[in-house]
Amino acid sequence: MKSRLAALLVAALYRIVNFALSACAWLLWPGPRPRGAHRVCVFRVGNVGDITCALPAIRAIRLAYPEAQLTVLTSPGARAMPSAADVLEGADWVDEIRVYHSDEIDTFSKRVALLKELRAHRFDVWIDLPQDLSPISREFRDMAFARLAGAGWARGWRIDTLRWAAQAQTEHLRFRNEVERTVQIVRQGGFEIPGVAFGLSRQPQVIARIDRMLQARGLGSRKLVAIAPGAKRSTNLWVPERFAEVGRQLSDRGCAVVFLGERSEGEPCRRIAAAIGERAHSLAGELTVAESCEVLRRCELAICLDSGVQHLAAAVATPCVSLFSFWQMRGKWHPYGEKNVVVQKNVPCHTCLLEACPHENLCMKAIGVEDVLTPAFHILGTVSSNDERTHRTISLVAVSRG
Repeated sequence: MKSRLAALLVAALYRIVNFALSACAWLLWPGPRPRGAHRVCVFRVGNVGDITCALPAIRAIRLAYPEAQLTVLTSPGARAMPSAADVLEGADWVDEIRVYHSDEIDTFSKRVALLKELRAHRFDVWIDLPQDLSPISREFRDMAFARLAGAGWARGWRIDTLRWAAQAQTEHLRFRNEVERTVQIVRQGGFEIPGVAFGLSRQPQVIARIDRMLQARGLGSRKLVAIAPGAKRSTNLWVPERFAEVGRQLSDRGCAVVFLGERSEGEPCRRIAAAIGERAHSLAGELTVAESCEVLRRCELAICLDSGVQHLAAAVATPCVSLFSFWQMRGKWHPYGEKNVVVQKNVPCHTCLLEACPHENLCMKAIGVEDVLTPAFHILGTVSSNDERTHRTISLVAVSRG
């Protein structure tokens, strides 16, 4: 009873805070969205997963202003991190990707310089697509930033994570995944959403490179399964030996296993691949984002953690089995689409919202090899029985409860 009451109070607080943000935006930029615009800015920060999930929302903005100069203003944080420029490589529907890094805004004078640059663009429309964990103070700060940047009309700021009564929220509230959340932000700004389309480019030179790479490794005619064992947050990591066992059993079924990941994940992926055997190949650290997408398009299945790879797989319509920790509210960051399966175990300390687990990733260690193989074999069997990838039907997103 107390848990349900706490969840209801938080739900009311979400409505109050977001009403206040909407009211402030309306006072600063009154009226509905302009039907015409020459210059449009979409502000979205983050890495591969953050950007990929926001692509359908950005596409909807492009469709509303097909003749406008569309700028994506973005930051991956540190310079070594992948950005929107990597995800949108070759995409001709975005006119400009303005990437800045944390060291470019670490002083007042640098922030002023960025503001002056943006004011020179004279944006008619500005849409903010905030991160899910963005605090209230940041939303008001970013609203002020858009105003100072001279935006003619702007919308988008909202709160979707309040840290109070987190377990009660998971148990009694429903949360959209990140694709649905960002699309809803755009819809509330007055944009029509004709359908979810990611708009990832497929370039002939990338296709040719991947063809050559797979042929050289003897994978041109094999049934491929991708495994991505890396994740940005330590709370999302699974046991490497269990990945190796999953790979061995897939290999025994005749599948070839390819490992995907960032450069920093190259050595761990090579070790797991070596433990599986000759049908496992590590491509981690060797591919661009566009090349990783091309490999995923050739795969019958991707087995991922809560990381950018699962969202790339969803964006190219490759079904995935995603292993989720329970550090955040249930439902957030699930891969988009009904063909995907989420494996997540309930634990007493669920929804801790901690960046590092004090219990040695208890919720991830609760996931066993069979918890992964059962949906994986189901998906592979369904794919094998239907030659047309576009007509595959996999069971609705499932959550395994401990």
